[in-house]
Amino acid sequence: MTAARPPRPTPVSEPDSFSPFVLGRGFSLYLDAVRLFASLLVFASHLAYARYTDGKFEWIRNLNLGSDAVVIFFVLSGFVIAHTTLSKHRPAGDYSTARLARLYSVVLPAILLTLCLDSAGATLFPDVYDAPWYNADHRLTQMLTSLTFLSQGWGGDIRLGTNGPFWSVAYEAWYYVAFGVAIYCQGRTRSLLLVVVALIAGPRVLLLLPCWLLGVVLQKVMNTSRFAALGSRAALAFCVLPLALYAGAQTMDLPALLTDITTRLLGGKSPKLLFGFSDEFLWNVLIGIFAALHFMGTARLLNAADQIGTKFEAAIRWGAGATFSIYLFHNPILSFLHALPVYDAANPLHWLVLTSTTLAACFALAELSERRLTAWKAIFSRLTSGLSRQPA
Repeated sequence: MTAARPPRPTPVSEPDSFSPFVLGRGFSLYLDAVRLFASLLVFASHLAYARYTDGKFEWIRNLNLGSDAVVIFFVLSGFVIAHTTLSKHRPAGDYSTARLARLYSVVLPAILLTLCLDSAGATLFPDVYDAPWYNADHRLTQMLTSLTFLSQGWGGDIRLGTNGPFWSVAYEAWYYVAFGVAIYCQGRTRSLLLVVVALIAGPRVLLLLPCWLLGVVLQKVMNTSRFAALGSRAALAFCVLPLALYAGAQTMDLPALLTDITTRLLGGKSPKLLFGFSDEFLWNVLIGIFAALHFMGTARLLNAADQIGTKFEAAIRWGAGATFSIYLFHNPILSFLHALPVYDAANPLHWLVLTSTTLAACFALAELSERRLTAWKAIFSRLTSGLSRQPA
C-alpha cells in the first residue's frame, strides 16, 4: 500500500502579477479619433490666419490651439511607439524600417509639393509671397535640413518655404532615434550615443522631449498591476478631470503666466527668440501630463466596456489614416490657393472652397504617401538590409 501524497501547496500569487495591457478596439478607435481631431485642429489654427479668413477666427490663434494639438501628437506618438515596440518585442531592424517608412513616406512628398507650389506661387504671385510666412532663401539648405531633420537644431528655425508645420517633424524624428538607442543599445554605448543624439538635436528639441516621454511612461504605467486594478470611478476621474483642468487653465490664461515666468527666469529675454517653437515648454509639459492622465482613464473605461459602437468606425479609421498628410501638406496648398487673384478672405464661400479643396488634396496625397506604408516599408527594408550586408 503506497502512502498518500501530501497535498500540493497552493501557489501564492505575486502582488505584481497581472495581464499585460492589450490595446483594445475601443481605445484604439478613440486614439484614432483624437489623432484626426488634432490634425484638423492644427489645420484650423492655420486657416484662422487673417490672410485666409479675414481674422474672423482669431480666437483660435489667441488660444494657440494648434500648438497644443502638436503636444497631443507627441504624447500619442510616445505611447503608440512604446506599445508597438515593447509589447511586440520588435527587433531593432524592424523598428528602424518602420520609423524611416513612417517619416519619409510623407516627408519626401511634402518637400516636393512644398518646393513645387512655392516656386509656382512666388513666380506667379510675387507680391503675395513677399511675406514673413514664406522663406525664399537658401533652397538647398532648406531641403537638406528638412531631409536630415536638422531644421530646428542649433542653427534655429529653418523654415521649409511656406511649410511652417514641418518644425515638429524635426523634433519627432530625434525622439525616434533617442528611443531606439535607449531600447536597443546597452551600457556605455547607449549612454554615449544618447549624448551624441542630444548634442545633434539641440536644446529646442530637448525642451519638448518630456512631452513625448510622457507617452512612453503612460505605456509603462498601463502595464502594471496598479493600472489593472484601477476602478471605474478613479478611471472616470482620470478621464474627465484633465479636460476640466485644461479648460480652467485656458480661462485663467495660464499659458501666458507660465511664459512670463520663463521670461523672468531668462533675465527678461524672449523665450520665443531663444527657444522658437519650444517657447511654451512649461505649458506644453503640463498639457502632456493632462493628456497622459486622460488617456489612462479613457483606456481603462473603454477596455472595461462590454460593447463599443462601430457606427463611425470606418470613417474614423479612414480619416486617421491621413493625419500625417493633413499635417504636412495643408500649409503649402493653403498658401498657393489663397494667392489666386480671385480669392477674397472676407468671403465665407471662399473659405469653404479653400477648406474643402485643401482637405481633398491632402486626402488624395495620402493615398500616395502614408496609406502606402507597406510599400514604403519594403523599400526601406531592402535599403537597410543592403547596408547591413556591406563589408566592414
